[in-house]
Amino acid sequence: MKLNINFDQSLESTINLCQPLADWFERNQETMAYFELTHKGCLHFENSPMASADVKALGRMANAGLTWLEAPETSNVSPEEKAINAAVSIAGVYEEEKERLSENAKVQYYLNVEELQKDDSQEKGRSL
Repeated sequence: MKLNINFDQSLESTINLCQPLADWFERNQETMAYFELTHKGCLHFENSPMASADVKALGRMANAGLTWLEAPETSNVSPEEKAINAAVSIAGVYEEEKERLSENAKVQYYLNVEELQKDDSQEKGRSL
């Protein structure tokens, strides 16, 4: 996945470490860039009566993912962990918001993290 120029380009390699996250960015980054949802804290549509539920949800999802991806290098979280945590966070917001989304947004914003969660629980099982 090639990251849109409106995002911090240093995030591209981290995003590409997690295929579901890379796929999600591929589908949604142009819309995110259009609405200026390109950095953590991008919740500027939250109180706007003019913004649709889809745009507000995408802002929440972008904020959740970018907060992990933009975590400082000194945070002791590996790039792989950042990518997986970003994907899981985005999926969590999706689950909270899906009842309010249009049918198109339900498809567009979906991020499948089941395989990531299986891998994570298997890793934890091996480390016991």
